[in-house]
Amino acid sequence: MATVPQRHAVPVEIAPPAEGPARRALAFAWPPLAYAALALAFWGPWVLDHPRATILGANDVDPSVYLWFFAWWPHALTHGLNPFLTHLIFVPEGFNLTWTVSMPGPSLLLAPITLTLGDVATWNAIMFGAPVLAAWTAYALCRHLCGAALPAFVGGYLFGFSPYVLSQMQGAPQLALVGLVPLLVLLAVRHVEGSLSDRRFVLGVTVIVAAQLLVSTEVLATTAFFGAFTLAVAWLRLPERRAALQRTAGRLALGGAAAAVVVSPMLYYLLFGHRTLPEHALEAFPADLLSLAVPGALVAASPERVGGSVPSWATDGAYLGVPLLVLVGLFAWRRRHSRPAQVLLAAFVAAAVFGLGRTLIVGGHDTNVPMPWTPFAELPFLRYAIPLRFTVYAFLAAAVIVALLLARRPGAGTWALAAVVVLSIVPAIGSNAWHTPLSDPPFFAADRAQQVLGDRDHVLTIPAWGRNMRWQSRADFAYAMATGYTGAFPASYSRFEIYNRILGAGLIPGVARVTPQSRAQLRRFVAAKDVTAIVVQDAFVREWAPLLGTLGARPVREDGVVVYRLKGAPPS
Repeated sequence: MATVPQRHAVPVEIAPPAEGPARRALAFAWPPLAYAALALAFWGPWVLDHPRATILGANDVDPSVYLWFFAWWPHALTHGLNPFLTHLIFVPEGFNLTWTVSMPGPSLLLAPITLTLGDVATWNAIMFGAPVLAAWTAYALCRHLCGAALPAFVGGYLFGFSPYVLSQMQGAPQLALVGLVPLLVLLAVRHVEGSLSDRRFVLGVTVIVAAQLLVSTEVLATTAFFGAFTLAVAWLRLPERRAALQRTAGRLALGGAAAAVVVSPMLYYLLFGHRTLPEHALEAFPADLLSLAVPGALVAASPERVGGSVPSWATDGAYLGVPLLVLVGLFAWRRRHSRPAQVLLAAFVAAAVFGLGRTLIVGGHDTNVPMPWTPFAELPFLRYAIPLRFTVYAFLAAAVIVALLLARRPGAGTWALAAVVVLSIVPAIGSNAWHTPLSDPPFFAADRAQQVLGDRDHVLTIPAWGRNMRWQSRADFAYAMATGYTGAFPASYSRFEIYNRILGAGLIPGVARVTPQSRAQLRRFVAAKDVTAIVVQDAFVREWAPLLGTLGARPVREDGVVVYRLKGAPPS
């Protein structure tokens, strides 16, 4: 992707005329406005009517974790706390936030929004902005390579509004924010061409890599892998560019090292701090072969839109679509003698094939056929990467392929096929996956929690994961939690059988059944985590009251919750 030289990508017959500063500024100003208009049309009517109480997301469980992160970073820094290690969740052990997706960069950059308009506004700003930013930066890359605005605009749309981005917009903002990836590729292309000096290239790489580290370490690790793969293929297929490619690779490494220095405090806790997630929380999830061609529920082309049903193995993030695969095949045929095109096609194929994981899965069945990703799956950092997400790089390569194909005197048939490709990935407008209303118990939404609970309290909440993170940040971190949620649970918690039962509240019938074993297990957990108060949301009170009543605490009804103040609790 990063190695298609401009002289191969821009034919003489379509090379753009020389542009002045005003024209260049206009050329890069209108696409983000157009992409933003599309984002507002796709999702605005269902979210912006209640922008501070409705999120652009599929549910309020995982998003609540990010709302906590958005509030945590400015809170920690303004209160003189270590932002990487927190003792406000999973007490008394605490939690190393560098081992989860805590998003320090966006949280701090958007802190003014969080502190003035609230964390929901920050969430929505990221989710509306993620596809726009990704499309815009992909447009910049495509326009540089193809030299034509409209083909580049189509390419930018394919990347920014791809099923990969749509799937992450359901609840994973750190994975939806992939706009830095095309910028890094663009820098590498310009450096190989010789249109960007060493100093500016290293500086740009330093800024982008440091910024990406503060958004998602997984995206950075996989970008490094696929970037190295593409550079290696380019070195093999473009012998006339080998000296430039080697120089670019060296400067990339230098910029990466400089970025590591910039974010060294975070890296210190990541590399040398205690890992607070169990190993099983980091298992890989491959794409199903058929999911590359069969859409999931997030696009308008979904089978359920015509009265059918979506197969369980049809994963939105892996969906490329038959029309796009045909268009890529057309490019491969027309450019079959072009070595730069071969590099670009290799990048596309590698991302799609590596995304299938270690063994081939077809229609939900594991064939046990070994796949090319197997030798790379245990490399440092990559062992935690999820292959299903590799399609982001396939879509970036496809965006460039489509832009190049449309820029070289395409016929009406090529444009028609490109239009079909765009239509095949248009989001399912109005789907419930795009809007979730938030409703907190008044106990947390008002100031009552701060009056009842204090900074010496260790609070067990039921439910014990998901929205309880949002409740704590709503209460301005007034208390510590003997629970929490960051995607998984520390072994020091999951080893308690009663805690695993508490996690099933509202999901598994009978988990609060009173038995001699459950009473003893609850007492052991409460003692081990020094729990001083238990807060139960009203919807769970009837089920859990008999078991919690065995602790001998008198329940006190508050606004939307019941509070059990345990004996020996410290004053609030």
